[in-house]
Amino acid sequence: MSAPPPVIYLGDLARALDALDPSDDSTQRAIADLLGLQWDQPLTRRPHAARPLPEPSPEPSRRRQRPRPKFQRAEPRGVALPLRIEHEREGAVESSIDVPPMEASAPEEFAASPPLAPLFFPRWTRAILSTALSTYGDDGQLDVERVAEKLARGERLEIWPTLSSPTLRRGLQLLVDRSHSMTPFIRDQISLQRDLVRVVGKDRVETLRFAGCPLRGAGAGPEIVWTKYQPPPPGTPILLLSDLGIGRPLLGADRASAAEWLSFAQLVRKALCPLVAFVPYAPPRWPRHLAPLVTMIHWDRKTTVSDVRNRVGRAHEVQG
Repeated sequence: MSAPPPVIYLGDLARALDALDPSDDSTQRAIADLLGLQWDQPLTRRPHAARPLPEPSPEPSRRRQRPRPKFQRAEPRGVALPLRIEHEREGAVESSIDVPPMEASAPEEFAASPPLAPLFFPRWTRAILSTALSTYGDDGQLDVERVAEKLARGERLEIWPTLSSPTLRRGLQLLVDRSHSMTPFIRDQISLQRDLVRVVGKDRVETLRFAGCPLRGAGAGPEIVWTKYQPPPPGTPILLLSDLGIGRPLLGADRASAAEWLSFAQLVRKALCPLVAFVPYAPPRWPRHLAPLVTMIHWDRKTTVSDVRNRVGRAHEVQG
């Protein structure tokens, strides 16, 4: 495919004549012919010598127009060389750039989730859980002083006295809040449940789910099979993974009132069970009316074992 003929203007012819300075009419005609132009009358050139300025006339006169040669565009001869810009455009059209298509994104159900950064610092999680959920038990080392005292008085030892020490042998009841406000923390709940199983033991962790408040019903399966909540045996710690209604809208369907949470805490206290809550919100937002009944711990990366010990002590005091 031949390129279109270049566009030649009169200015191009004038620059050519000025540069080549032809002496006769035939040479001028040949130059114009090479540029694809032709004229009807000979082309006259102005001399290079300077002319004197015309004297001013008292009366305005119309400037005399010099005759211009009439040029017509001649038909292109042979294959004309395209201009640079037209050559680049022509090459851009003919050239093909092989760009590989982008890879299709994977379906949403197969998309990989970003790695989880647990709310508790991983290296401190085991110690935090042990400190927050331990109770005092009489299965420690032998109390040598009490044994010596009884033997000195001649008393019969039917039960060997032992030292009281923190223990997790009582197990744990885990209550997982599945309200809408806890949706951002679902992966944290699952991760912490696995940590609890490793620390306490699979056969000693009872996991129940609820929405709003456990008094509305709880269970290990889907919500349709939830039943009335029942506290565990006396002395068994209860751990809540909940925001205690802090992050829920006031008009939300699963928002539990302050009275409901207070009734639940009182029920657990009558059952003689320590109640601990991991709350993913800062202490200034905690419900104050639950402070005497619930040991609330900030479920956050900055929480340390010392923080938990300051709130719990060495272990929970239980009866039985």
